[in-house]
Amino acid sequence: MDLTTLPDTKNWLIFTDLDGTLLDHHDYRFTAAQPALKQLKQRGIPVIINSSKTLAEIAQISSDLGMNTPQIAENGSIIFDPEETQTHILGADYTTICQVLDALRREHGYCFNGFHDWSAEQIVEHTGLSLQAARNAAQRQGSEPLLWEDDEALIEDFRQYLKQHGLELKRGGRFWHVMGQTDKVEAMHFVQKHLNNNSKAFTIALGDSANDKDMLTAANVAIIVSNPKGTPFTIDANKRPTPNHLIKTTLEGPAGWNEAIMQLLQGSTTN
Repeated sequence: MDLTTLPDTKNWLIFTDLDGTLLDHHDYRFTAAQPALKQLKQRGIPVIINSSKTLAEIAQISSDLGMNTPQIAENGSIIFDPEETQTHILGADYTTICQVLDALRREHGYCFNGFHDWSAEQIVEHTGLSLQAARNAAQRQGSEPLLWEDDEALIEDFRQYLKQHGLELKRGGRFWHVMGQTDKVEAMHFVQKHLNNNSKAFTIALGDSANDKDMLTAANVAIIVSNPKGTPFTIDANKRPTPNHLIKTTLEGPAGWNEAIMQLLQGSTTN
């Protein structure tokens, strides 16, 4: 794709990860991305958060950003539409997930603990979050982070038992995540079809880690934000939509976010 001939911006939909992408890894600020964010707002281009965080965690960030767009939480499990003030659960609900986990622990003797086993103070101990942030992280609706304290060799059996209940097990950084059969890409498609109602949408996705790989692969423009401390990953060109383009930023975090979006805006036509 030639970046000098991008589609009309009225069809743009931007999906973004948060930590290390739109937010700085260290101070969680988005200051460096403000020039691009301001231009996007002026042009009416929606920016949609697509994160592993809970809606409670995303709400404050979205408010600080001045966004009134759909929010995708818990790795695609939860979508909130502010216009309808409605929450959509794409995978399994949290109560069901916890019931299955408790049953498997009783039946098979697995050693693990999840957020539903801990108080907010204990979540602070295990995550390093502030107390209020821990309370927000505990307000889960469609996924459960687990600290696996058993033999790693048992993980695959555990995964298969979860699968029998329609659940998936995904590896995060410190935690394993149990959720329904959905992901960030399913949530992207849901927003495009049901909430944005734009069959001609031109999708742009930004992320900095392997957890964002599928979301980036599914977008017309995939923007890999520089993260020198992250695990390197690649995007399969054969799985990309048409047209497609890949951008790798030189700057990190929100500065890289700003760098890439400004590059796209310079090559765009306005609505």
